[in-house]
Amino acid sequence: MPDRLESQHDKTTNAQTPGISQRGIRRQVNRAPLYKGLLPFPILNLRALPLSSNDRVVVLGCGMGGLATSSLLAERAPSASITIVEQKKTFEFSPSFSLLAIGRREPGTVRRALSIPKKRRLQLINDRVRSIVTSSKMVKTKSEELHYDHLVISMGVDYSLGEVPGLEKYAHQFYDFDSAMKLRDALEGLENGRLLIGISRLPIKCPVAPYGLALLLQDHFARAKKKVTIEFFTPEPHPAPAAGPVIGKQVERLLAAKGIAFRPKVKLSKVEKETVVFEGKTELPYDLLIVVPPHKCPSAVVEAGLTDSSGWVPVSPQTLATRFERVYAIGDVTAIETPHAHVPFLPKSGSFAIGQAEVVSNNIAMSITGRGERKIWDGTGSCFLEVNRGESAMLRGEFLSNPPRLEFHPPRRKWQVEKTKLEDYWMTRRF
Repeated sequence: MPDRLESQHDKTTNAQTPGISQRGIRRQVNRAPLYKGLLPFPILNLRALPLSSNDRVVVLGCGMGGLATSSLLAERAPSASITIVEQKKTFEFSPSFSLLAIGRREPGTVRRALSIPKKRRLQLINDRVRSIVTSSKMVKTKSEELHYDHLVISMGVDYSLGEVPGLEKYAHQFYDFDSAMKLRDALEGLENGRLLIGISRLPIKCPVAPYGLALLLQDHFARAKKKVTIEFFTPEPHPAPAAGPVIGKQVERLLAAKGIAFRPKVKLSKVEKETVVFEGKTELPYDLLIVVPPHKCPSAVVEAGLTDSSGWVPVSPQTLATRFERVYAIGDVTAIETPHAHVPFLPKSGSFAIGQAEVVSNNIAMSITGRGERKIWDGTGSCFLEVNRGESAMLRGEFLSNPPRLEFHPPRRKWQVEKTKLEDYWMTRRF
């Protein structure tokens, strides 16, 4: 039985062991503007330092959460040997995939080469994770074996298109780069008719993104003077259920104001050519169909025994520790219980991953250096709901508080500016 790490009831403590000398380190830290719940990470250049054989950190996944974790850890524990494993050779800013799909972003503005400057104390391995062996503290890729003292899992989600018959054959989606580009071509060819947008299964990452796409498409078609009607379907009782029914009603009003029909509490059964079928045999015709596909945990994580009955990785809400010694999970791969919230589990959002990266990197660095104070995560997160070419709404909350403190800020130009700044930060700052 593996040793259990800190539970959600662990208390903050001060480490008393001596720290590692940091003489000879030359730092150059550049910080971007800070957004609460969307905290960017400092960029740090370091001189070469000797490595400690007990300070091996492996980070699985190099999206926003993995990127933030590794960079922050390199700053706080310069002696650590940090290895990142990422199958993709590009970094992609997924919050802008909806803009890519409607032609308001070009491919090069939301995707960049994934590389590490030579001066950074990080190693990047472009490979697929084949297995995680917690008993021997080892990760196997297609080409090598990596041993770790600390492991951070930030692998995001995979998609299970085969779970809904006909989905892969007839439906479009926008949750990955290639699919967004294919949708872009299909939208350009749509002159009129009925567009259906929907959610196939729960949970999904960035729960407000499909609603944002529906609003953006209505604005897009209106500007192009195309006669396209839009209808939205979902198994949810209302939009953004984690934010509660009051905020959900606000989003519904945004849809209604744009003439977008809303069909909640329906579960997609199958997709046929020009028709979707729901449980109960209700059918809807379409000319173009966009469906968020079912999400699933990456197979290597499941096969390692890290998941539970939820299908995701259970972690301590405050420390992000799994039940395995020195193994942490952050971001979309996790299942975090929210006993005082509107839904059983925390929604999957990139803003949460950034805040979690801050906590995990700090606590691992404290374990390695013996310096600093242990941090806990407070469940703070936020997201933007872009509604047209010039405005976004803002949703923000502290989801682990009792009761949760939730805010909805109506569409304003200022939130659109903040969203654009965030995109610019991630896509122009060199990794």
